[in-house]
Amino acid sequence: MEEVVLLENMTILLLLGGICSVIFKKLKMPAIIGYLVTGIILANYWSGRSQDTDDIVGFLSDLGLVFMMFGIGMELNLQKLKKTGSFAIMVVMIQVPLMLMGGYLGGSLLGLDSLQSIVFGAIISGSSTAVVTVVLKDQVRLTKEEVETVVLITVVEDVAQVIILSAITPMMSGSDMEISAIIWMFLKIIAFMVAAVAIGLLVVPRFINWVDAKTSDRNSSEVVLIVSLGLCFAMAWMATQVGLSMAIGAFLMGVIVSQSKPVTKVSTMVEPMKEVFMMMFFISIGLEIKPSYLIDNIGLIIAIYLIYFCLKTASVLVAYYLGNKPMRKSFYASISLVAMGEFAFIIGKEALDAGILSSDFYAAVIGAALVSMILLPPINSKADEIYDAVSNHTPTRIKMGMQEVDKLRNSFFNKIENASKNTQKNFRVRLTYAYVDIVVIVLIEIIFFLATPTLSQFIADNTLMESYSATEAVMVINFLMLIPFLYKMIFNFKFIERVLLDAERRASAGNLAKRRSLNYRLTKFVVELNGWITVIMLDFVIILIVPNSVSFFGHLVVAAISSLILVLVYLYSYFKRN
Repeated sequence: MEEVVLLENMTILLLLGGICSVIFKKLKMPAIIGYLVTGIILANYWSGRSQDTDDIVGFLSDLGLVFMMFGIGMELNLQKLKKTGSFAIMVVMIQVPLMLMGGYLGGSLLGLDSLQSIVFGAIISGSSTAVVTVVLKDQVRLTKEEVETVVLITVVEDVAQVIILSAITPMMSGSDMEISAIIWMFLKIIAFMVAAVAIGLLVVPRFINWVDAKTSDRNSSEVVLIVSLGLCFAMAWMATQVGLSMAIGAFLMGVIVSQSKPVTKVSTMVEPMKEVFMMMFFISIGLEIKPSYLIDNIGLIIAIYLIYFCLKTASVLVAYYLGNKPMRKSFYASISLVAMGEFAFIIGKEALDAGILSSDFYAAVIGAALVSMILLPPINSKADEIYDAVSNHTPTRIKMGMQEVDKLRNSFFNKIENASKNTQKNFRVRLTYAYVDIVVIVLIEIIFFLATPTLSQFIADNTLMESYSATEAVMVINFLMLIPFLYKMIFNFKFIERVLLDAERRASAGNLAKRRSLNYRLTKFVVELNGWITVIMLDFVIILIVPNSVSFFGHLVVAAISSLILVLVYLYSYFKRN
């Protein structure tokens, strides 16, 4: 490449990107939109674009992706997250799975296949940290602490999307992969991430601290920057060797470096480079878009935005409400997060390059992301009016029902606050374990969703079973694998029993022993019975959604038998203990 070609392209890219970002800043919109528009202009209206332009932008956009992910990782201070991030983590743990499931259903309604629907759910699962921060900066409805919590939620969402991207990378690497190859790649990726984080946290922070101590007397702070960036690119390269995106490797090293003492120094020096190269990343996305794509797919853009808007507001609202936050504050937080995050572009670009998404659908995703960023400021500014309008038009019967739910919720949290410290600790620990059990159950069902046809055929070929009976056998195996995790999940949910019984002991102090004994035993029996009824209902639902050709009547029979077994196990265990 000639020097004049490089200089010409860099001049156009930087100046046009700067001008567009200034224009959109004046319009009180994020600079990201200006970068995307720059790419669209260069792709469609600049006669000087050539293969050299695409090569330059492609190379610099890769650097931008690495720097951006490295910076996001450094913002995730594990110590701060441990102290103040419990609520943010809880919100993300609730709303991201809801976004994934809703995105999967929404993608299916849009005509996408299973893998495309999973990718679509991953794309819409996060919010933009940059846009949300800018929008919340001038509002007065949320306190400073509440704003910091909302911003922290976007950071934790980035972490969740890194995990999601890690999980779907093997799927995007080839739709014709055998299930065994996919499982092997999953295991390899998990082993790499665990080893990278474990070894990295033990070695890298100490090494960077040593480098900083050896060079601080000479005012050579750039040495720490060079070493940190070298480690960042090394981890990004290693991630690509195991089938991951380089973005994930850069993010992991950012998290590791955040535990070193000079992290503030490194972050400050990385920031200018990150801004420049991040601009190139968004310009490269704009280069993939033609205005005709946006115009031709305007209906799809609106549909994607509406799916995202409804799912995001509903899922965050539910998460905040379950976290014992007032409904109005919950609505403010949910409406403040309706802007697709930077990961929407990253995951979408990865899926486009892998041939999972078409150019038209990719352009529609970008268009929906732009719409969400443009509409967030005016929607957020009208949050009070929107909430009041919805409240005024809500039917009285629904309002009365919500008031009863509020009473139950407030009573539950009051009992937790009045319980012993040991019970409160058990509440948090068991809730986390129960969530892990739910995730494992979902993963088992995903594996059986992928493996049922192969397993059924294998059993039919190697036994005397017919194809129909082989499918039933797979369903039985699936059910047997779920039993221990369902049992553990209900066992972990027994923190409710602990809270209620502890509160019952306190409330019954000084009363007659007979009354105390009756209340205590009745509460214990009802809580345990409700828990096992929940197991039965979950068992029935799970059996119904297992992918197979068994008739609905066959599902009912299996569900009835398994429910009877669970009831007998419950009665035996209860009377044995009492």
